[in-house]
Amino acid sequence: MYTKREFLKIMGLGLVFMPFISCFDHSSTAEEKATEKEPGTGGSKDEKEIAVTDADVLLLTRNDASYVSFNEAFNKRIKHLPKYIAVCKTEKGVQFAVQKAKAERLKMAVKSGGHSFEGFSSNDGGMVVNVSQMKHIRWTGDHEVALGPGYLLQEIQAALFPKGKLLPAGSCGTVGIAGLTLGGGYGFFSRKYGLTCDNLQSLTMVGADGKIHHTDDDKELLWACKGGGNGNFGVVTEFRFKVHDMPPTFDSYVLKFRNMTAERFGTSLSAWFDVSEKLPQEAFAAYVLNGKTLTVLITTYKKQAGFEALIASLTALADSASPTLDADLPKAMKRYYGRKGPIFFKNASAGLYKGKDDILKIRDALFNTVISNTGIVFQVNTLGGNINDSQFEQASCYPHRALPYLGELQAYWEQESQEPALVAAFEQIQTLFRESGTIAHYRNYPDINFKNWETAYYGENYSRLQKIKKQYDPEDLFQYPQSIKL
Repeated sequence: MYTKREFLKIMGLGLVFMPFISCFDHSSTAEEKATEKEPGTGGSKDEKEIAVTDADVLLLTRNDASYVSFNEAFNKRIKHLPKYIAVCKTEKGVQFAVQKAKAERLKMAVKSGGHSFEGFSSNDGGMVVNVSQMKHIRWTGDHEVALGPGYLLQEIQAALFPKGKLLPAGSCGTVGIAGLTLGGGYGFFSRKYGLTCDNLQSLTMVGADGKIHHTDDDKELLWACKGGGNGNFGVVTEFRFKVHDMPPTFDSYVLKFRNMTAERFGTSLSAWFDVSEKLPQEAFAAYVLNGKTLTVLITTYKKQAGFEALIASLTALADSASPTLDADLPKAMKRYYGRKGPIFFKNASAGLYKGKDDILKIRDALFNTVISNTGIVFQVNTLGGNINDSQFEQASCYPHRALPYLGELQAYWEQESQEPALVAAFEQIQTLFRESGTIAHYRNYPDINFKNWETAYYGENYSRLQKIKKQYDPEDLFQYPQSIKL
């Protein structure tokens, strides 16, 4: 068992926090809490209790000093109070946590990086299985690596880049690989190599029965976890990925448009779509409207003749253009790691689009709402390329491969008093898209208010996911507002 001083050192809190520790009850060990009696609860008498130590799991309650830090969400507007937080360090620790929750009939949520936009990685009064400490890596081949579920994207890149390897993933450095993969996962390299989940070869999971399951034994489970596995069926304890050779350099072009008007919004958006649909698979483009300032980002990592000529029509419209060429790729990726949390925000999918007409038909109302509400950001990103691959489609439950563009709506604020007005404007924009016929959404950008979220996220695959849910979690213990229902 760790002393208080040792535990604080591990958590990076330091001795300055020592005076506060005495204000809390002494943290019980996992073994002590396993023997605590709860009225009206208990698992099967035939079920053998898993023996664990603090090297496997720390079972935290609200009286424990470290509960607060482990309960902190990246999104400051999300506040939950689970009964237990099981900080798991080993697969056996995960099994203990699941067994404990099952015995007390507690609903479970799974937390790795903790970036869930709507706080689906926590709950009130239940069990949070926190796997953020489960960080192990082992190479199973030159282009295959097994990773623990607690890795953040920036940590994975720090491990893979020195070996000259790349995992197609997102750009935010502090996002967890588990949630990213299980909901899809896209970024700068997806148009060439597919979604993050398309590079998932297998995984190991502790199911609601507390047993260990391997997708090598059940390809249907692997299919479900490629786009539909976010905390629905169990707790993933290891992922095995295919990785690719890292390109040596990375080019980016940042275009700025200032003093935007509705007319210029329409012109620039149309030009961006015209250019982006012609981009090679190695390229990525984003269109970001923040107030009256538009930022366009275009990236590529393979030198191709005529690339600048390809984007020239869009560059000509911009007020300024700043290229960064032949950048070292590991250093370049750090520029996109984003803000560190926790912060106040609301983010959600703004829909998946066939093309520019899906946005231009609500041009004026969309533009006016964005510029009238400081803190609202509207963004469109390129998908397409090899994401829309028939083999990838058959092997995963991600259903929106034929839609080559993803919209994202964001709102950021500093004071809680700013939230109501920004959320109202946010929902106004969502209504514009919904009423204009945009109904498909990306599961990793959820919103609690989405209508018919089952179809919006999973298309025609929802009923198939329900069958897998019934197989691995027949008591619906892994549950949150938009989890797969039995």
